[in-house]
Amino acid sequence: MLSTQAILGKGDIEVIVPTAAFAWLVAVFLTDKYVHKYPQRYVTYLVASHAKAAILMAVLLLGMGWISGPVAVPWDVLWSGFVVFILTDALVSVLRRRDIPATQSSAVAPPPRAENGTDDRSGESGSTTTDSTSTDAHPLVGQIRSDLDKPLVEFMEKHLADLRGGSGDVLVLGDVPTADGTPMSAPVRLLASRVRLNDVRRLNRFFLYCVGRIAMGGYFVGRYVPLENDAKELKRRYSGFPYGVAYLLHFLWYRAFPKIPWLNALYFAITKGRNRVLSKVEIWGRLSYCGMKVIAESEGDGERYLIAQRVAVPVQNRKPTYYPIVSLEKVGLDGEIFHTHKIRTMFPFSEFLQKRIFDDHGLGSTGKFMNDYRLTEYGNFLRRYWLDELPGIFDWLRGDIKLVGLRATSRHYLGLYPKNYYDLYIQTKPGLVPPIFDESTNGFDQIVKVDLTYLERYRDQPFETDVRYLVQTFTDIVFKGIRSH
Repeated sequence: MLSTQAILGKGDIEVIVPTAAFAWLVAVFLTDKYVHKYPQRYVTYLVASHAKAAILMAVLLLGMGWISGPVAVPWDVLWSGFVVFILTDALVSVLRRRDIPATQSSAVAPPPRAENGTDDRSGESGSTTTDSTSTDAHPLVGQIRSDLDKPLVEFMEKHLADLRGGSGDVLVLGDVPTADGTPMSAPVRLLASRVRLNDVRRLNRFFLYCVGRIAMGGYFVGRYVPLENDAKELKRRYSGFPYGVAYLLHFLWYRAFPKIPWLNALYFAITKGRNRVLSKVEIWGRLSYCGMKVIAESEGDGERYLIAQRVAVPVQNRKPTYYPIVSLEKVGLDGEIFHTHKIRTMFPFSEFLQKRIFDDHGLGSTGKFMNDYRLTEYGNFLRRYWLDELPGIFDWLRGDIKLVGLRATSRHYLGLYPKNYYDLYIQTKPGLVPPIFDESTNGFDQIVKVDLTYLERYRDQPFETDVRYLVQTFTDIVFKGIRSH
C-alpha cells in the first residue's frame, strides 16, 4: 500500500499532520492563548501568550519528531510548517482583536477591612432558636449526665456552666445517623455526640447533619484523637531507625492515601473510614466550613473533647483544600476572583481558619500570620525553597498570572490593606515571582510601602519594572541567600 506523500515529496502526511495537530492542541490547552486575560496590555499579552504556546509546541514537535524518525517526519518539512503556522496564527489573532471592557461584570466589590471584625459568612437570624421561657432551670448538661462519660460531662460543665434550657433542647447521638428521610424535629440548643470523629467516614456530611439539628447559637460537643497525639504515640513506641520506618508507613497509609484521588477509594474500602488520622486544624476547619466555631477543647495526649458553637450558615459553592494540589480563590485583575494552584503546605480545610488566626495573633514582620499552626511539618520546607509554587507555572502558562508581580491575594488578606493599595492592585495581574520580604522587614506597614512602590512603578513603566524586579529577586536568592518571602 502506497503512503500519501507530504508537501515537497517528503515524509508521510498521515504522521506529520496528526503530530502537528497534537502538539498544537496541547500547547493551546496549557496556555489558553486564545482567551485574552489582560485587556490593559493587549499587545504584550498577545505576544507573551503566543510565544509561550509556540515554545511548548516546538518542544513537543521536537520530541515526537525524534520518536517518529526523519523518514516519516523530515525536519525541514516539520519546521517549515511550524514557522508558517505560528506566523499565520499570530497574524490572524491580531486582526481579530475585539474591544474588551477594562472592568468585567463579574468583578467583585472591594473586600471589607478586616479590622472591623466582620465575617463574610454572616449568621442566620435567631428565629430558629428554641423557646427560652422553659420552666426547667437546671443546667442543660445535667439532663444528659447519665448518657455521657464523666470526663466529658465535667468538661461541658466547666465551659457551658450557664447554659440552661428545657428537656427538648438536648440531643445525644450514639451513632452516625443515616439518611433515611425521617423528618427532623425542632432544632436543639445542645447536641452531644458519643461517636469518635476519627471513625466517621463522611465527616462533612455528619457535621452538616448536626448543624441542621442545632439552633443558631447552639452547641455541638464531640470527641476525637488529633494527629498530634498520634505522632506522640509513635515516638513512645519506637525509637531510632524503627521510628523512621513506622513514621513513613503511618504517613503513607493514614495521611497520603486518603488524600490522593483513586488511592483514597482503596483506603476507605479497606478501613471503612475507621481510625482516620485527623489533625486539630482539619477538625476545626471542617467545623468552620459547616458554620461552627470551636470555643473550647480539652488537653492531653489521648482523646480530646471539643465544644463548637453554631455561628453561621455552612459555606456554599466553595471547594475546600484537601488533595496535594490545591486550587485557591484569589483576587486578580479588575477585582475578579480566579484560582491559583499550589502544593498544599497546610492541613486540609485550613483556609476556613484564616480570619480566626488573624484575629487571635495578627501579622508578623514579613506579612505572614503569627503563630500560624495550620502548617504541616513539611510545609515550612516546601515554602522555604518555593517548591509549593511549582504548580503556579501552569497558571502562568495559561495567562492567569504574569511572570513578575505581587502574589495573588485572598479577599480577607486584601482587606487588610488600605483602599489606595486595592485600587492599584486590581489594575495589574498578580505574578509568579513576587518581591521578597526577608525577616528584617519592619512590619506590615513596610510591606505595604514596598508593594505600593512596585505597583506605581509598574503603572508607569511596566516592562522595565518587571525586568528590574526579576533581576533583583534573582540576586537576592543566589547571592544574598534570602529564602523567606
